[in-house]
Amino acid sequence: RGGGGGRGGGRGRGGGRGRGGGSQGDADILRIVRMVKEKTFFPVIVFSFSRRECEEYAKFVSKLNFNTPEESEQVREVYNAAMLNLSEEDRELTAVQAILPLLEAGIGIHHSGLLPVLKELIEILFSESLIKCLFATETFAMGLNMPARTVIFTQVKKFDGTDMRVLAPGEYTQMAGRAGRRGKDDRGICIVMCDERMEELAMKEMILGQPQPLNSEFKLSYYSILNLLKRATGTIDAEYVISRSFHQFQHAKQLPDMKVKLAEVEEQAAKIKAVGGEEIQEYIKLRREYRDAEKSVMRAMLEPSNCLRFFSSGRLIRVRDGDTNWGWGVIVHALPVKDAKGSTTHVLDVLLRCGPGAAQGKLVPVNDEADKDNSTEIVPVGMHLVDAISAMRLTLPDDLRTTDARQSVWLAVEAVTKKFIDNGQELPLIDPIADMKITDVKFINTYRSLGALREAFQTHALYSEADARKNSALTAKIDVFEQKSQLLAQAAELKSKIQSNELTKFRDDLKSRSKVLKKLGHIDADGVVLTKGRAACEVDTADELLVTELMFNGVFQGLTPHELVALASCFMPVEKSNTSSMNKSAKALARPLKALQDSAREIAQIQLECKLEIDVEEFVESFKPTMVEIVYCWATGESFAEIVKKTDLFEGTIIRAMRRLDELMMELHRACIAVGDTELAEKFEKGAESLRHGIVFADSLYT
Repeated sequence: RGGGGGRGGGRGRGGGRGRGGGSQGDADILRIVRMVKEKTFFPVIVFSFSRRECEEYAKFVSKLNFNTPEESEQVREVYNAAMLNLSEEDRELTAVQAILPLLEAGIGIHHSGLLPVLKELIEILFSESLIKCLFATETFAMGLNMPARTVIFTQVKKFDGTDMRVLAPGEYTQMAGRAGRRGKDDRGICIVMCDERMEELAMKEMILGQPQPLNSEFKLSYYSILNLLKRATGTIDAEYVISRSFHQFQHAKQLPDMKVKLAEVEEQAAKIKAVGGEEIQEYIKLRREYRDAEKSVMRAMLEPSNCLRFFSSGRLIRVRDGDTNWGWGVIVHALPVKDAKGSTTHVLDVLLRCGPGAAQGKLVPVNDEADKDNSTEIVPVGMHLVDAISAMRLTLPDDLRTTDARQSVWLAVEAVTKKFIDNGQELPLIDPIADMKITDVKFINTYRSLGALREAFQTHALYSEADARKNSALTAKIDVFEQKSQLLAQAAELKSKIQSNELTKFRDDLKSRSKVLKKLGHIDADGVVLTKGRAACEVDTADELLVTELMFNGVFQGLTPHELVALASCFMPVEKSNTSSMNKSAKALARPLKALQDSAREIAQIQLECKLEIDVEEFVESFKPTMVEIVYCWATGESFAEIVKKTDLFEGTIIRAMRRLDELMMELHRACIAVGDTELAEKFEKGAESLRHGIVFADSLYT
């Protein structure tokens, strides 16, 4: 199904299906699953990249029943046996009660947010063929040997933490490989749902491409450095480990290939004759600096909290996709959609002038030489492709489905832009400081420097001819010069990689991290591990530097075991949440939380001074109090049913974080024992014990 061109348009580039599909997406799932049932292609695994989407799809198809009455009875027996692991109170949880009707119908859900006992129950039922239709995230394809006859992909794009992208060949193969049971099926069936047009080459690459290479992610940590330094030959041991790491082995193995690549790049660069002189080089450097600063400013402006109120119908925006300039367009709608992580993002339906072939789904910018074949279309655009936001808005017709209506709007855009160009001006833009009220000091400095860069760029002697968006001899020279510059830069990078010794890089990293440890008092000038370092040697579940800093500056000493375990929950990474209330823990933990933030900022600054790459604010923000109130209430005896009402986190996420928190508390207990602080060690142990009850530490069904 294509994106469509009406006043609602499509879902946006790279948006995938998401929850933006609404009832239409649900209807598609129901139709396909019904077909699977009628043709007895089950058991079927329906892969989705959103946990909430898995649950919503499962509820939508619950009107189908895959099980016979006898099988439903078997499901109830297994379910009742599994529930014996829970207390009577926990058996009444909404999540526990709501899953039974689905299971009886032969429908299951599997994702990391489920209660562990439910996840294990569903795995057992699926392996016994009592679940015929399973809605799962990609984690079900990892490590579990549970094949099916059919696999369905609800989308072919996933959010990787930065952007939506097409599945990598290895990811697709891992999930599609679940289709076909050895000894039962003569073939496996794989159904791929696409809600937007996809290039044939991209689809072939996803299905038939080579899997991603296995690359080492070996990094030195303070925990490993301190434990190596505890030995008599600490530095020698560190270098011994590094020199025999998989990372170093891979580097040595890649050298022949890099040398061949270097020869190819140098040969390509040699074929390009040198053009221009210092003036062209100066212009290209200036243009790069200006565009980099412009991108930095736009990233901040395109934060939803800053820009959404300006993305109203009729707003003029400029769209750029990499080096492809689409020019000015008009916003029709700003549509909220769910990404693969369940977070809300936005896609803009924008009226743009497109080149020939738009009606057939081939989207390219306008072609001035074939104006009669160009057309005005409504195109879904991701917010990251917005290049400029104008202060101007146009009044749009109520219905943009007709060609004439869209063309009339485009003529108005042309008239407005022409008026300003004829007067030697540019369209007025939204001011991020005056209009958006952005107050970040770093941003303000970048924005102010942008003005000077723009003036220097646009007043350069080469600007008017090279950037008039018309082909010229000078434009061609600049393109050739940039091509050669990029090849030479690539060659220089390859030479650097070939000449550099990975062991030398690790030595430099070891040296910088050792400086940090000395400044924080973990080791002395000779590299001997001190008392604080011995404590840090015991901590592997959280940031060892920050934890020991709080231990030695007295933050932990004045807290009760319940408060200690609640504060320590800041070290447990969980997904984004709207949980913010701290009604019960606020008074006791306000000062410790402030001390934690201050210590984190100080540690980050020291690492920055020691020439380690770190974003200070990002490091500080990584320790969020999302779990503080939840953990405090659980440790003081509040029921799990009451706790889940305080947050929008999944039950499984809460339990996983608490179990990991229990590990951290025992590591801190051992750290206190290592430095002789038995009183604080006892508090940490009691804090851990306050977590170990109820559903959080219910026995596994596999034991």
